[in-house]
Amino acid sequence: MKDPLEEAGLEFDARTSTRVLVLALLGLVALFVFRPGSRTPLLLIAGIVLLIMVHEAGHYITAKRAGMKVTEFFLGFGPRLWSFRRGETEYGIKAIPAGGYVRIIGISNLEDIDPDDEARTFRAGRFGDRLTVILAGVTVNILIAFLLFFVVIAGQGQVVDGQSTKIVEVTGNSAASDAGFRPGDRIVALNGRAVHDWATVKRAIEGSAHQKITVTVVRHGREVQLAAVPRTRAGHGFLGVSPANQVRDIGVFEAVPESFRLMGDVTTSMFGVLGDRFSPSGVSDSARSITAPAPKAGATTADLSRPRSLIGIVDLGSQLVGTDVWGILALLAQISLILALFNLLPLVPFDGGHAAVVLYEWAASKVKHHQVRVDYRKLIPVSVVVLLPLLFIALSAMVLDVRQLGQ
Repeated sequence: MKDPLEEAGLEFDARTSTRVLVLALLGLVALFVFRPGSRTPLLLIAGIVLLIMVHEAGHYITAKRAGMKVTEFFLGFGPRLWSFRRGETEYGIKAIPAGGYVRIIGISNLEDIDPDDEARTFRAGRFGDRLTVILAGVTVNILIAFLLFFVVIAGQGQVVDGQSTKIVEVTGNSAASDAGFRPGDRIVALNGRAVHDWATVKRAIEGSAHQKITVTVVRHGREVQLAAVPRTRAGHGFLGVSPANQVRDIGVFEAVPESFRLMGDVTTSMFGVLGDRFSPSGVSDSARSITAPAPKAGATTADLSRPRSLIGIVDLGSQLVGTDVWGILALLAQISLILALFNLLPLVPFDGGHAAVVLYEWAASKVKHHQVRVDYRKLIPVSVVVLLPLLFIALSAMVLDVRQLGQ
């Protein structure tokens, strides 16, 4: 809830700032109009920025309603490019578009506040108001995720995995591409045994790492036999083909529980990836990813098993969804939910960390019958120790995404 770069002291004069902002906006508009291939990445970037700002708007609106003093509401960090003041709040855009923030005075005991404003600080607010303000951002992101999932499921239908053995995509430089698989091929047999669903195909491939398999496909109405040797990926055989999904029409009322189910799947998947990456082998993989050869372009949904930075999310997401509006909305729903879940981590400076402090202060005050305040100076070392591995994983993901993007 505060710009971590504001102490840098860098500022641009108003004329230079306006020129930079106008040129940037004109450049983005030109890209969108004249480079059709840039439209999906730009839409995803715009969607992510919007998700971040509505998160911050949740904090802003609830803080204002609680009578707290909000002095800044900015998109980005660092030097100001453009801003205006309305009442006691300054609104604007800063030079580094890496997020957004709302500054509410007096979040912790580390901030010196004018005594006249102390009654309007966050720390002086009532328990219910403070908890509402802290959790408002993640609540908005969760609601948006649900709404987008609902719109996609009710509008497009429910995607049914595993029912089709038709190949929709072949990963470049994979065992499948080496063996001559093509999009549109339909797998009908493995080693002479008929298969009728993708789950069977997947199990057979995962259990055949470095073993030659004969795959019979139907191509243009004729059966073709292809010999392939699946490589190893995450301890399992990996061929490099993606199945075509089937869509089932679904009613509006049925879309509600299905939206919650999808949110549960995303949550389970995210914490599974985090658990894997925080394991000794996961940290080792992250370290090796910085110096190892970057993965080839043409990735499929299987590549989502590794953490990605926003750069990687936009790049891979653009490849996966193409110009499919439903796919873009579904991806933004996942991003919104993941933003909410990350912010719920019980560590300062995440929202979950501040919420934990508020809950502790409330419970301790009830027990001791006097106001208890947490000393944030004691929390900083704990947060640093826990956040260092997370920052390292984030850095390794960003380095790998940039290297892959440059191929």
